[in-house]
Parts: sequence; C-alpha cells; structure tokens
Amino acid sequence: MKHGSISEWKNERGFSLVEIILTLVILSIAAGGVLSVFTEGIGRSSDPLLISQAVQLAQEKMEEAVALRLSSGFNAVVSNPGGAFPAPFTDFTWNRTVNCVAATDLNTSIGAPPCAAGYAHVSVSVTHGVTGTITIDSLVANY
Repeated sequence: MKHGSISEWKNERGFSLVEIILTLVILSIAAGGVLSVFTEGIGRSSDPLLISQAVQLAQEKMEEAVALRLSSGFNAVVSNPGGAFPAPFTDFTWNRTVNCVAATDLNTSIGAPPCAAGYAHVSVSVTHGVTGTITIDSLVANY
C-alpha cells in the first residue's frame, strides 16, 4: 500500500504511546509472577534428594537395631539418643526410641525395655534442618 502524503497517514490506525506503555507494564507484572514460581521451584529442587538421603539413613539405623537383636539378643535393642551422622551427612541427626508393647496392641507402649511381653516397637527418626523429620517404625520380637 502506497502513501502519498502525511494527510493520508492520519486515517491509519496504530498503537499510541500510552497503549504501548500499558501493555509493557501488564506484561512485566505477569512475567514477575511466572518468574517467582520458577525461583521457588529452583530453591526447593534439592528437597527430594535430602528426603531420599534421610530415608536411607533411617533405614540404615533400623537395620543396625535388627542386627543388634540378632547378635546380642532381644534385650540389647534399647533407646539411643543418637546424634549427628559422620561426614558427608553431618547435617542429619538421628535417634532411636524403643517401647515395649503387647501382642494385642502393637502401637501402645507398656513401658521401656527390658520387655517381658517379648515385643518392642522400634522408631528411628532422622532429622534435617530443611526437610524436617523422617521416621521409620518396626516391630522386634523375642522369638
């Protein structure tokens, strides 16, 4: 389309400077919201790895309790305040709680070891400052 003079351009419709500025403001607000979601996601991307490590460390401590039962007997499995793990897991801490339970109710404590009923509810907890606490429970029997 050819334009011969400025007077013909006045009939053309385009974007005004105000419309362009308003569009840029709206787009920048929307982009800020989208970018904040990505920033939050990137900041929390290490959580699954930390949770996986905490679960594996708790499982390790539970296996130690079972091994203690097998090597030293049922009454050797007792509560342990635990502490920090060695490097490279020094950000994690653990503890083990042992409660005697009855065969009819394996979730209600009837006291601390030694367990006359022959059943102990063992809980191992691993804590990390970012992910919180992971707990694994098991039942140890004197059979």
